[in-house]
Amino acid sequence: MSIEEISKKYNISPIVCELLSSRKIESEKDLNKFLNPDDSCFYDPYKLKNMDKLVKRIRQAMTKKEKVLIFGDYDVDGVSATAILVKYFMSKDFYVDYYLPNRYIDGYGLTIDTVKMIKERFSPDLIITVDCGISCAKEVDFAKTLGIEIAVTDHHDIPDVIPSGIVVNAKLDGQEYPFKYLCGTGLAFKIVQALEGLVVAKEYLGIASIATIADIVPLLDENRAIVKIGMRDYESNLPLGVKMLFEQNKLPMNASSTDIAFRLAPKINAAGRMGDASVALNLYIKTDKILLKNTIDKLEEMNVERQALCSKVYDDAISRLENINISNYNAIVFSSPNWDSGILGIVAAKLANEFNRPTVLFSEVDGFLKGSARSVADIDIYSAISSQKEVLETFGGHKMAAGLTIKKSNFNNFLTNLNAFLSQNYSPKDFISTKNYDKELKLSQIDLKLVEDLEILEPCGCDNPKPVFDIVLPETASISTMPKHPTHITMNAENLSIIAFNSYKYLSLLRTTQNRHMQIELQENSFKGKRSVKGIVKGISTGEIVKAQDGDLLRGIYLKQLFFNEDKYKASLYFKKNLKTFIEKAKDDYFGWLFVCSTFESYNNFCKLLDYKMSHYMFEIISNSGLNAVVLSPNSFKNFGSYKNIIFVDAILDKGYLSEVGKHTNARLFVPRDARADMKIVDGLKFDRQTFADCFRELSVFSSRQLNFNNDYELYKQLFASKEPKQKNMPFKQFVFCLSVFIDLGIFEIVGDFDSFVLKENKKIFKSLDSSSVYKKVEFVQKASQK
Repeated sequence: MSIEEISKKYNISPIVCELLSSRKIESEKDLNKFLNPDDSCFYDPYKLKNMDKLVKRIRQAMTKKEKVLIFGDYDVDGVSATAILVKYFMSKDFYVDYYLPNRYIDGYGLTIDTVKMIKERFSPDLIITVDCGISCAKEVDFAKTLGIEIAVTDHHDIPDVIPSGIVVNAKLDGQEYPFKYLCGTGLAFKIVQALEGLVVAKEYLGIASIATIADIVPLLDENRAIVKIGMRDYESNLPLGVKMLFEQNKLPMNASSTDIAFRLAPKINAAGRMGDASVALNLYIKTDKILLKNTIDKLEEMNVERQALCSKVYDDAISRLENINISNYNAIVFSSPNWDSGILGIVAAKLANEFNRPTVLFSEVDGFLKGSARSVADIDIYSAISSQKEVLETFGGHKMAAGLTIKKSNFNNFLTNLNAFLSQNYSPKDFISTKNYDKELKLSQIDLKLVEDLEILEPCGCDNPKPVFDIVLPETASISTMPKHPTHITMNAENLSIIAFNSYKYLSLLRTTQNRHMQIELQENSFKGKRSVKGIVKGISTGEIVKAQDGDLLRGIYLKQLFFNEDKYKASLYFKKNLKTFIEKAKDDYFGWLFVCSTFESYNNFCKLLDYKMSHYMFEIISNSGLNAVVLSPNSFKNFGSYKNIIFVDAILDKGYLSEVGKHTNARLFVPRDARADMKIVDGLKFDRQTFADCFRELSVFSSRQLNFNNDYELYKQLFASKEPKQKNMPFKQFVFCLSVFIDLGIFEIVGDFDSFVLKENKKIFKSLDSSSVYKKVEFVQKASQK
């Protein structure tokens, strides 16, 4: 069907029809299946290879009253799959044991030690694995020697050697089943369907839908049916404990897939991440409200603890990245004996997304490294790690995520070989983060009807993501920070209000650049009965800087080059006529080149030489990926360590500045031999005692309040920028001069990190201004400029 035909027949926006078409949903049959999934979307479970054998074996066990144990995994999928089978067998008055491994004690999946423990504690005749086991061939064989049969049901990628006996996995070769991407719980649902039929199996669709969302499998085909049909009646098909968890988190029974993925699933996952997944299983199989309330409280505590651990590991990893040159690496690989293995996957995913590089994080335990790997875009981390079989102790996963164990002694080999594999199989372009979106929209195309029609794409998730649209922010758009939340930016453009959360660092660029593109999700906003459209920013890209902010500001930042006293530095000299050569070299490398401009004039001249796309920054380098960039008037050295070559386009005012740069990067520094500094930076500077006294008074009052500020310009704006009458305003370059003299004399000091500072006053320090080396140096430069 054409776009026009689909739009007319289903009364939906042509824009939404284009999205459906781009997702290969075009025929009438596929459209009906996608928009209105029903029972016909559930395939015959007996088309799954070996399902008939599994059903026969289960029925035999039930008839002979054998001892059966369900062996799950500790995430939402493993817990949910275990719950479905346990609840099914309970409904048949057939008692089964279950075991969810403790990730700290047992590790992932079946192990020899775990099998021994299960034999001793439960002595089962049959173990049915759910959401694990496909990589456990030797463990299955070992179990046989103890008289235990293991039937494996799993959904992970197929390894070279699979377990003997009954194995059910939609990814097995020789498969009639038409859909490969069921999660572990989806497969448990199919087992019940095979045993009892679809009517009974649908009683577990609520559980299966949550796990399918949480496990990030494609929300297409049968998975979409599981989720969409399962979500229709959560009130009746969810266990009591799960419904109570909805209520605790203020989620309605018609919650979106996004809410389930980001607000509900992490709470359930917290139990397994912190060690004991059986706490989460209680939500599914217990009915006592007091017990369930205690369980939910425990999950909340575990989740808070998990969040704290994630922050600790993330901060540690970021600090390490600041000490290496990320542009030299195709993967991020770190290990630590202090990291909690339960949350490494979460942090690895965050780092991979932030740096657009596959990430492997290890925890150290008894001479072994237990790791979680996450990947990006089209980089297959499963293949990359599989190429190192000689160092792998255990390993399993798929293209985007994996778990592995290696000996600590093999860490360096693993790091080197992984980077080598990625270099050989991928180009530098594959590691460049792209701003992905579904369609470009004009503001005139956005209205409430479009937002309403987009709802038909729900439930959204893996391979059926929420649509992201690219819009151009018009020149007339207003841009400001939220008064109560200054780290968030709001923009208003015609009929659309836009919110960019935690994006303060983009504020200067949005106010000074051209080609400002927003990648946004559209939502309905309702306030006091009035409905409107809201855009939630998912990505920001800007072009060249076209508006030089206050020249005094740029000169003030440039002036700061005089305020460093050390002169130990290494830098190479070049002639400015050779700047184009550096630009051409950077074009071929993609990563590791930073060009620094101190004046708007030199920045404009640099852009005229540039004939390809490069990141443009002002005041601060926002990205720490090491992607080639030009920065105008950097007000800090943040992320300088991500580059291999830093080329200063303007003259450097003092060798001490280069020495300070060298403390923040191992890059080679290149300084123009024949450039002249803009001496306007010292024009009009005052050296009299009264000027310094005025500045001191304001700084002293501010420091007593112990308020945070982001950089010296933010401090300046709080102190002087709004002073009235205007003649009382202190220019920024005068302010940084006074502040630097005070710091040099020890009267004030700035305490904090790159993003948050506090001004501290050191009382009872009395020194003359001319005892400051900064004061004397600036005075000398001003006198020299006047000759």
